[in-house]
This record gives sequence, C-alpha cells and structure tokens, in this order.
Amino acid sequence: MIKEASKRFLFLSLYKGFLIITLAVLATSLINGCNQTAGQHISTIMQPRKPVTVADPLTGAQVSENIANRPVVGVMIENLYPDARPQSGLSKAGVVYEALAEGGITRFLAIFQEPLPALIGPVRSLRPYYLLWGLEYDIPVAHAGESQPALAQIGPLGLKNIDALAYDGIYFFRTNDRLAPHNLYTKSTDLSALVTKLGWANTPTFTPVVRKAETPLTTAVYTKIKINYGGSDYNVEWQYDRVNNNYKRVQGGLAQIDRNTGLQITAKNVVVEFTPTAYNSQPNGLPETDIDLIGTGKALVFEDGNVITATWEKSSDNAQTQLLDSAGTPVKFNVGNIWYEIIPNGNSVTYDIAHSKSK
Repeated sequence: MIKEASKRFLFLSLYKGFLIITLAVLATSLINGCNQTAGQHISTIMQPRKPVTVADPLTGAQVSENIANRPVVGVMIENLYPDARPQSGLSKAGVVYEALAEGGITRFLAIFQEPLPALIGPVRSLRPYYLLWGLEYDIPVAHAGESQPALAQIGPLGLKNIDALAYDGIYFFRTNDRLAPHNLYTKSTDLSALVTKLGWANTPTFTPVVRKAETPLTTAVYTKIKINYGGSDYNVEWQYDRVNNNYKRVQGGLAQIDRNTGLQITAKNVVVEFTPTAYNSQPNGLPETDIDLIGTGKALVFEDGNVITATWEKSSDNAQTQLLDSAGTPVKFNVGNIWYEIIPNGNSVTYDIAHSKSK
C-alpha cells in the first residue's frame, strides 16, 4: 500500500509539474503574441501616412489635391520701358503670354494659381488675343480697361471680366513712385478677395499640358534664344542655365528682374509661336494690332537646352491651343512655368548651338 501511494504521489507530482510547465509556456507565448500584435498596432499608428499628391494643373508640380484645386486668375501686366519695369509678380506666374500691343511695345498676360504673389503690376489694358488666352483657361482676367475691339468681345465671348478701373482704390491701388497710368497694382489678398466676391474662386477646369521628366543635354546646347519683336527695348533673349536647367530672361539687353524679389526672371520652358499679325485702326482711330490665333502655324519649343520644331493649332475662340511635334503628338513639357512668346510671321528667332547660329 505504501508503495502504491508513493507511486501515485510521484505520478501526481510529475503531472502537476508538466501542467505548470505547459501553462507557463502557453502564457509566455500568449504574452509574446500580444506584445507583438500591440507592437505592430503601435507601429501602424506611428507610421506616418504617405502624402497623396497630384499634378498642379498650371505647372505640373506635385502638390496636395487642395492646392491643385485652388483658383487660377490672369492679370494683364505692362511692359513699357522704362516706365513699367521692373514688374512685380511675373516670376511667380505659372504661365505667361507675351505679345505686341501697339507701337512695337509688348505686354504680358500672367496667369497665377493661388497663393498669389504679394504684389502684382503694373496692371494695364486688355486686347482681343489676351482675352482668347483667358478663355482657353476659363479664368477671370484682371485688366485696366481695354481696346475697343476687346470691349466688343468681352460680353459675347463670356470672359470672366475684372476691370481694375472699376475697383481702383478698393481692390487695386496707385503707387506714388511711378506716374499714371503705369502705377496701378493689386495685392494678393485683395485680388483673391475680389475673385471670391465675384463668384469665380473655382476649381480649374482646363486640360493641363503633358509633362515629362527633365532630360538636360550634356553636349550640344542651345545657349541663347534671341527673339525679335522689332524694337531694341523689346527684343528678348533667353539664356540657358545648364546647372538649373532653365532659361534666364533678358529684355532690351538687360536682365529682367521681378521687383518683388530682386531676382532675374527664369522659365523652365519657352515656346515661340509664329502668328499672322496685321496693324490696323480701331473705330476710334487709335492703332490696333490684330493677331490671328485661330488656325495653325509654326512653333518652336525650348527645353532642356534643346529645341523642338512644332506646330500650334487652335480651332475656336474657347478651344485650348495644341502644340504638336513632327509626329503629330502633343509636346511634353518639363515641370515648371511656361513662357509663350507670340511673334508675327516673318520675325526672326535665332538660337546658338556650339557658338554657331541657326534659325
């Protein structure tokens, strides 16, 4: 009996020991599993979300969707030398159109997406072809009056019209350091407030140009682009900067700077469009430059230190201008701003390659 009891006691002791060890192992595994799950959960919580970005419609830069949906607005900016130079805000425009107004003087339509530059100007009057570019983007365009042909087209064509003269002293103001009419400006906060008040603070609806990765040349580079507008104070030169893969702007033989920043204006892409141009008179007898933007014509696209021979096409007043390469496919642009130089057919454009000139 004693032996049987001893055996039973030994068996129960071993069994209890086995149970204790098993339970300990299970408990340890469970704790480790919980710790691992908790660690994964904490890691998931602490892991920052990857930012979701989209291409900005005006420049192609990757931005948040909120920024990409901000309003776009155009402003007519004067270029009379020396009264209007240096201008304020041009370097911050995503797109700029330069074309002749009258008397061989060029003028700009600068297109911005909010946030706008702190100061923009001097603001000057509208012409019909600038109006058509505004329609291409379906944006409000701020200007100080207009030519008679432009006035006749604003209503019928449905331009989102901001005549600065109607808001002079409210959303636009005159500076004391320049003589009128070269001293009308607007502030970013004022122009944004006016666009909102007029009900035009809308998400952009235009179709962006096609973008590509930068491919700067390392050998033969077109280092200077010279554009003849017909007058020494208005002829343009774009100088290629290989380090930054962009073009520095020179006009009238002088580096053109932004008054806001004091820095030379640059462009990532430069487009030259050759257009039918005539010189007529308005009904009031004042001179008129008539640029025909409907149809097709030759274009040159400069990017990456290279040049692409292209064709521009525009089918109607509201249609967006298309730039097609020799294969008939849309030209692809570098991410960044685009300057469009609109010149009359027959005007010269020269560009250097290895110090020899081509046309």
